[in-house]
Amino acid sequence: MSSTTVVVLLVLGLAYAVFAVPTMLHFYSYCEQVAKATGRMKENLDIWHADESGNNRFQREQLRKLRTGEYKLLPEPALVAQGAILAHKLRLSLWLALGLVVTVAATHMWLK
Repeated sequence: MSSTTVVVLLVLGLAYAVFAVPTMLHFYSYCEQVAKATGRMKENLDIWHADESGNNRFQREQLRKLRTGEYKLLPEPALVAQGAILAHKLRLSLWLALGLVVTVAATHMWLK
């Protein structure tokens, strides 16, 4: 593997991390705000029902609602607006991750 390839992959990986980490922190903050607004703080703090990614049942539910657009049914307009921004960021994060995987796979195949 050439040094140029390694540098390109490293830069792409770092760019993804720079985008994805703040997005996930924004997601956890959003979950806290939704939990407060809906009176479900205990569910948001539940660590017993966490999956392999570390998200609990409440966070998985919020992630699903962001993907399907159900966040628009929240009673507070500020949460709906924040949900729209976060849904866009999560969609973009998914496409960036897929692009990174395809780039790594293409690079691996190209070097063989």
